[in-house]
Amino acid sequence: MPPPPTPVAPNPAAVIHAALLKCSPSGLPPRLSFNSLLAAAASSSHPRLRSLVLPALALAHRCGPLDSYALCSALRNASAADAGPLHALAARSGWLGSVFVSCALAASYGASGQFSDARRLFDESPVRNGVFGNAVLAGYVGAGKWMAALEFARRFLEFGLPADGYTMTAVARACGETAKADLGGEVHGHAIRRVRGVESDVFLIGALVDMYAKCGLVGRAEQVFRLALWANAGGDDVVLWTAMLNAYGRHGKFKEVIQTYDQMVAFGVWPDELAILAVLSACQHAGEVAKGLKYFESMRADYGLVPTPEHYGCVVNMLCRAGEVAKAWEIATREGCGCDIGVSTWGALLSACRNCGNVEYGRMAAQRAIELEPGNVGIYVELSNLYASAGLWEEINELREVMKERGFEKHVGSTWVEQNS
Repeated sequence: MPPPPTPVAPNPAAVIHAALLKCSPSGLPPRLSFNSLLAAAASSSHPRLRSLVLPALALAHRCGPLDSYALCSALRNASAADAGPLHALAARSGWLGSVFVSCALAASYGASGQFSDARRLFDESPVRNGVFGNAVLAGYVGAGKWMAALEFARRFLEFGLPADGYTMTAVARACGETAKADLGGEVHGHAIRRVRGVESDVFLIGALVDMYAKCGLVGRAEQVFRLALWANAGGDDVVLWTAMLNAYGRHGKFKEVIQTYDQMVAFGVWPDELAILAVLSACQHAGEVAKGLKYFESMRADYGLVPTPEHYGCVVNMLCRAGEVAKAWEIATREGCGCDIGVSTWGALLSACRNCGNVEYGRMAAQRAIELEPGNVGIYVELSNLYASAGLWEEINELREVMKERGFEKHVGSTWVEQNS
């Protein structure tokens, strides 16, 4: 009998092509090469397609040598679990010496929170450049390792790496989070001297504004913002304006937030969700209910933006502070908002109902809060206080029975006094 035929390994490009045709035919690249198919699968929103990337790369490695483009495409959207195997695959295929593959691998490690692995790769790599260093720095910043980020950035000169706008943005952010105003000022001066086009880098300027505000120097933040507006003929990027809105809001300058937002709109800059959230928060604290509702309604009507639960919660809290519980309930229960509103917002509505004696809306708000957190004793206590203020003693007794059945207990307050101290 003739020997059985040797099984033929499947073509990795054909495997990905078939999966793309089945899951996402619109995502097919114009040229059907292995690299283009791999890049399309790696950037796809379908988990099944992304899960094929690593096996396809391993299969392609057995069939022939891999190139750096394939590895970089896979690393660009790799998950935390895939970064290690891709690192090993890059080592076996001999591409760890490529600065492009090393940069992509460091960025993948950093994006998944594995900043120590990104730094180890950097230390062991024979070839480095500024992009590689920024990828490691971004890993520290993304993980909130501010001191480590500053220490690493200080060694850029020792490593022979240039400090560009991305570097200065990360360092300015770290200075703001650690309240290092003096170092932040040095970073600002270095950026002016060494970074080309610093006045048009909205991310760097926004980071400087945020840094000065977090260090308590809101006047300096405003100065940087105004100079950037002057240099850019009014400033047409919402990132810069949002940084200044948040700087004013952080220091309780709510009137300035509203004025700056109106100025931004007058300049023709379209707000995004973050800018509108900043001005809604200012309206909430300043008691500007009419303006807050106008800004909120303009999200859909004027800018085509979909309000998030944070926007709804901000408006509901604003109306509750003003005692307009009926309007607050109407907005909180609008279609598209639903159960995304958090317990704190329903609790605020319940407290507002207690203050104005509205039992009907208060009971419904408490029910929504209990559905989200059945074990939250504070909601039951607040509802009991609402019933007590309205003289509904039977409802209070029923509520106490429910609390006993569920094992809830309100702890009695106490004071500790130490004699002869």
